[in-house]
Amino acid sequence: MTTVQPNSALVFAMQQKYRDNFARHILSVTLYLQSEIMNALTLKHGHSKLRIKFEPYIAIAGEKGARLSDIAEILGISRQAANQAANQIEDAGYLMRTPDPSDGRAKLLTPTPRTKALLKQGMREAKMLQQQLAGFVGDSELQEVTASIAELDQALGLLLPFEQLDTSPLAGLLPRLSDYTTNRLLELTMSRGHSGLKRSFSAVLTSIGPDGGRIQQMANAQDISKQAISATVSELEDLQYITRRPDPEDARQVVLIFTERGKALIADSIAAVDDLEAEFSEHLGTARIDQIKNVMARIYRSLHLEEDIFGPADSNDIGVLARQLTRKLGDEGARALARLILSAETDK
Repeated sequence: MTTVQPNSALVFAMQQKYRDNFARHILSVTLYLQSEIMNALTLKHGHSKLRIKFEPYIAIAGEKGARLSDIAEILGISRQAANQAANQIEDAGYLMRTPDPSDGRAKLLTPTPRTKALLKQGMREAKMLQQQLAGFVGDSELQEVTASIAELDQALGLLLPFEQLDTSPLAGLLPRLSDYTTNRLLELTMSRGHSGLKRSFSAVLTSIGPDGGRIQQMANAQDISKQAISATVSELEDLQYITRRPDPEDARQVVLIFTERGKALIADSIAAVDDLEAEFSEHLGTARIDQIKNVMARIYRSLHLEEDIFGPADSNDIGVLARQLTRKLGDEGARALARLILSAETDK
């Protein structure tokens, strides 16, 4: 009988916690909800120029509009940065500049008719997703967790003053908490000796599993250009957190793996997750945070999120197998395989 050495057990436990922790669940479920709503709004409702980053500007403008200076102050950014984003949103047709009735020299950013339709359509899609999630964990428990996350958002100062907590679906609340989680984990991890970290690094660091990570896969999963991912990879290599190895599945490609320094970074980031949980518990109590963790983990697994990184929870699940084949073969290749299987079945 082989005895597992303490160091091996520690490494295994760290890998498990890196894969399975509430911060990953929150971030992954948020990305899923945002992607689903964006896909529906662009493909089903025709909002081809819509971008996720437009959301806070449209929300702050509300029905009556808001001054650019007020938007910049609320978002904590420069007026110049706010103006650049506002110009993009105006070009896309979701905000327009109108005279400020209280000051003839000033302008307001106000919603267009297109925006009003967008908000109604987005809310319908968010409520449909809420029903989907309720199918995984039960309506009552999902409502309790949604209320808890709304309360946590409010306690952390993440909600706008006019936002209604009692009517917000999870898809409207999680992005605020997700952004806060990313920023706070960055701060906590940097305090452990990783001063060169950037928020943009998370697109790569969180996408490297036990078998490594692939640049194209990261770009596809996060809807980021391959060039942007490659630039981040180069920065992480310069900081000696990751290195490249030949891809055993494709000699033309490379696999990104953690160096020893990178493994230390992961250990410190896991400790940061524990610190963040403790901070959240100060606002809601341990029992309610545990309920959020439990429900988010169940949703994460029910949606089969991040299986490209860590592999399926149940390799015998036919649905998981189908998704893996589609990813490896592409849509057309998967359809061709399906036709082949069907023709073989017909020939029996």
